[in-house]
Amino acid sequence: LNLDIAQEVFGGMTTVSLGFSRAADTVGKTGDPSFSDEATHWQYRAGVTQILSPTWLMSANFEAISDDGFLGGPYRVALVFGAAVPERNPRTRSSRAVQLRAIGDLGSRTAVRAQYRYFWDTWDIKAHTLEAGYSRYLGESFLADGFIRYYTQGPALFYSDNATSETLYVSRNRQLSAFRSTSVALRGSYTWPGLSAPYSMKLSLGYEFKRFAFDDFTDLRSGRAYSHNAHVLQATVSATF
Repeated sequence: LNLDIAQEVFGGMTTVSLGFSRAADTVGKTGDPSFSDEATHWQYRAGVTQILSPTWLMSANFEAISDDGFLGGPYRVALVFGAAVPERNPRTRSSRAVQLRAIGDLGSRTAVRAQYRYFWDTWDIKAHTLEAGYSRYLGESFLADGFIRYYTQGPALFYSDNATSETLYVSRNRQLSAFRSTSVALRGSYTWPGLSAPYSMKLSLGYEFKRFAFDDFTDLRSGRAYSHNAHVLQATVSATF
């Protein structure tokens, strides 16, 4: 279930948006027909976009998520005194996020953007995301775009690479650990000229490099802190007719 509404106010200078989503999961485990559980998710969204000048606008968005049920992985294990035990996560989780974004037109068909997002939840995870981007038209048909993004987060209360005490909850899910990631992306799109509305055709190509570095998650193969790189290539052709 997904619902979004938006309304312009103050002469069209301000747009207010509200949204709601609900989802439900049935969790099973291959090879174990006796295992069955459920999880439900609620998401609430609110945002305001304000035109500051003919060339600048800013937006502020708030998001609240509530999860209930089985919130772990049926196959994932944790380490306690070096021994593997099933992961045990709380069955409830509430999270909040605030995002601020600004976009500006620098003239000569050039635009810049900046974004900051802060996330926190009841599992004591706190995360920060910073992003800056640049776009420019090269001629009438080609648009070049690039951005850099930096993300950092702290660990969940019950996360441990190798727990030294028995606790009610314990997880070795690296996504709940302290880690940092950096992304750099370049994209280009070409719009075929000579087509009149409503017909259009566009080719988009993109490349993104991602670097992940974990502070407290050991790669069992090497005994060192885990890190990895990712390369993402994307090609899209879209047409309207």
